[in-house]
Amino acid sequence: MPSPASAAPALELWVDASGAPGGDGSRPRPLRRLQDALVVPAPSRRVHLAPGLYAGPFIATDGTQLVGGSAAVLTAAAGVTVLETRGTVTLERLLIQGGTLGLRGTGALRLTQVHFSGQRLGALLLAEGGTLQATACRFEASVSEGVGLALEARVRVQLSGCTFEGPWRRGVEARAPAILTIAGTGFRGAVTALHLRGGSAELSDVTVSEGRGPGLYVAAGTLGLHRVQVDGHEYALLTGTDAVVEGEEVTSSHADRAGVGLVHARAHFRRLTITSAGTFGGLQCVASDVRVEGLRVDEVAGLGVSQRDGTLALDDVVVTRTRDPEASGGDGMQLRGGRATLTNVTIHQAAGACLLAAEGADVRLSHATLEGCHTAGLVVDTGAHLTAHDVTVHSSQGPGAVATGAGRLVLVTFHALSTEGSVWAECAGGTQVQAWAVAGGLPALPCVEALPLPPP
Repeated sequence: MPSPASAAPALELWVDASGAPGGDGSRPRPLRRLQDALVVPAPSRRVHLAPGLYAGPFIATDGTQLVGGSAAVLTAAAGVTVLETRGTVTLERLLIQGGTLGLRGTGALRLTQVHFSGQRLGALLLAEGGTLQATACRFEASVSEGVGLALEARVRVQLSGCTFEGPWRRGVEARAPAILTIAGTGFRGAVTALHLRGGSAELSDVTVSEGRGPGLYVAAGTLGLHRVQVDGHEYALLTGTDAVVEGEEVTSSHADRAGVGLVHARAHFRRLTITSAGTFGGLQCVASDVRVEGLRVDEVAGLGVSQRDGTLALDDVVVTRTRDPEASGGDGMQLRGGRATLTNVTIHQAAGACLLAAEGADVRLSHATLEGCHTAGLVVDTGAHLTAHDVTVHSSQGPGAVATGAGRLVLVTFHALSTEGSVWAECAGGTQVQAWAVAGGLPALPCVEALPLPPP
């Protein structure tokens, strides 16, 4: 049986903007105009571009490969798109400069070492249903408010080893459900590196820096983060409603507001580090379901961890050096409403309380060391319920634990060292303290009860 016929080889064409007139597209007699090579009838063509400036706009059809060198530049004036691709098109070692839009891709697009610069609105737009594989590409913003990579609905994108430089409003913007994989890529100067609304994105070995908006933003979509570092920005990560985040080895430093802001989201982190965050805090959770294994928060001009409603589960937590520059409280952890389970916790040098539970929060704390708490180690207020197992408070300017405002405090094996007493309570309004094995004894207050046996 004869073997199937192999595909016909691509038509090879050569183009040189400085070549002699009358070329036929062969290597010794190259064409002078790229447009002439792109319209040669062929099921597939491989076009080699010599260094030079090629004035567009251009249209590359299905089966086209454009291969440049060190300085093959495609350019066009403002008001047009430099290059439009249709179908399966490959670009290698090209510079795309100028135009309102650098490249509009429809279909399957593959880019290797393509450099975009000088566009007015954006570098690359991938049309609905398209696919993109980009390797070692550079997206350089020359003016602000543009978008480096804009994605329409139902696209699939893989970026590897790319860089986004300059004041892009958004480095990558997915305006409708999309599937993105971004690896080994850096964003520097973009207001927001990634803006994802719907669909999913997986980021690994990504750095984001020198921007002023949220470094990463996701709403109604799924975001996976692996070894991602964000320096500066308003937030390292900010979510909108219905976001799902899965993170591993995520680092935020020098955030203007908060390191991570989770709003109406579900999130799970392994090894989350936040340093030098602003007055909105380190980890900020609003009506979200959040779980973190291995949290480090250091040098925060506000709250180390804050929760407003939702659920929060933390294991292996270290919060150090929270400050209170704008009367934000400076608590190590502030939990208002919702439920929280906190295990293996260390809080050191908090400008307020090391841990505050309020507004009906239900908090379970176990195996904790709280040191250098300015106002108190533990505070329960406004109807909150805090159960603390195996907790030590050291060197507080106030009591080891405080209960007020109809709060309920249960202490099981509690040590307060170098504090203004072990426990203080304001008994009016239904406040209740139950304690077992409290070092240093308990005050003689009607709402403070010593338990004969620890609670189950």
